[in-house]
Amino acid sequence: MAPSPLARLRRLLRPPFRLRSVYERMLGTELELQVVAGTRAQAEAAERAALDETERLTRILNRFDPQSELSRWAGTCEEALPVSPDLWQVLHAADGWRIRTGGAFHPGADALGALWQQAAAQDRMPDPDALAEVVARLHVPLWTLHGAGTATRHGPLPLGLNALAKGHIVDRAAGAAFAQPGVQAVLVNVGGDLRTLGGDGLTVAVADPFTARDDAPPLARVRVRNAALATSGDARRGLRIGGVWYSHLLDPRSGQPVTHVPGVTVIAPDCQTADALATALSVLPVPEGLALVEATPGAAALIVTWEGARRASEGWPERA
Repeated sequence: MAPSPLARLRRLLRPPFRLRSVYERMLGTELELQVVAGTRAQAEAAERAALDETERLTRILNRFDPQSELSRWAGTCEEALPVSPDLWQVLHAADGWRIRTGGAFHPGADALGALWQQAAAQDRMPDPDALAEVVARLHVPLWTLHGAGTATRHGPLPLGLNALAKGHIVDRAAGAAFAQPGVQAVLVNVGGDLRTLGGDGLTVAVADPFTARDDAPPLARVRVRNAALATSGDARRGLRIGGVWYSHLLDPRSGQPVTHVPGVTVIAPDCQTADALATALSVLPVPEGLALVEATPGAAALIVTWEGARRASEGWPERA
C-alpha cells in the first residue's frame, strides 16, 4: 500500500506569488516548501511538481514503510535484483561515501545504535563482544551493485540510508519545482536539511549545539544561495549509563560514541552531498573532516568541538 499523501498543515500564497507550504511527515519529519513565481498558477504548478516528486521518491526510499522499494529490497539476501534508478543512485552514493571516509560514514551503523539503546535501557554498557561482532560485519559491504541497475543485498544488518535518501528527495523536489515555467526561486527544507535554487537565497541561523533555548542567539549566520545546507549532532542528545552521559553519535569503525564533535553544519552544491559530509564530519577527527570538506568542490563547513571551539573550513561564507 502506498503511503498516504503528505498532509498540508499551513499554506500561504500572496502577491508577488510567494507560496509557502508546510507538510507533515516526509521520512519521519516535516517538509517546508517555498516558491516564488510570476503568477499564482505557476506557483501552484511548482508546488504540485515538488510534492508529486516527493511522493514518488518516498514510495521508493522510505525505510519506515515496509512496502517501499528500499524496504522490500533490503529484506532480500544474496539475490541479484533489479532496482530503480533512484534507489541505485542512493546505494551508489552510500558506497562512495563509505569508501571515501574510511567507514566514518556507514549505512550499517544503525545496528550499533540498537545495541547501545538496548544496553542503556538496562543501565549497562553494551557487550564488547556484540559490538565487535557488528563492527566486523561493517567491514564487509552490505550490498553489491551490478551493471544495468541491479543490486544484491548481503547479510542481515539494517540499512541506514535515511540521510542520503532525504538529501536525494530534497534535491529532486527542488529541481522539479524550479523546472516549472515562471518559477524564480525555490526552497525545500526537510527537518533542517535544505536546498535553494534561484533568487537571492536565504540567511540561515546556525543553532548552538550546547543550548536548548529556542530564543538563544545563533552560533553563526550563513547565506545559502543555489546550494544546500545540512546539520548533524546535538550536544543534548545521547544516552546515560551508570550516571555517565554518552553521545548518540557512534563511530562505525569502533562502535563507540564520538567524543570530539557535537555540532556540524555543512554547505554543499546539493543536499545529498551536504548530508553525507555532515554525518562523516561528526565522526572524523576535526583535521580529517576539514580536509575532506576542502577536497569536495563547492563545500564548506563549520565544526563545533566539545570544548566549544569553532573550526571553519576554507570558504565558509559566514555573515554578521
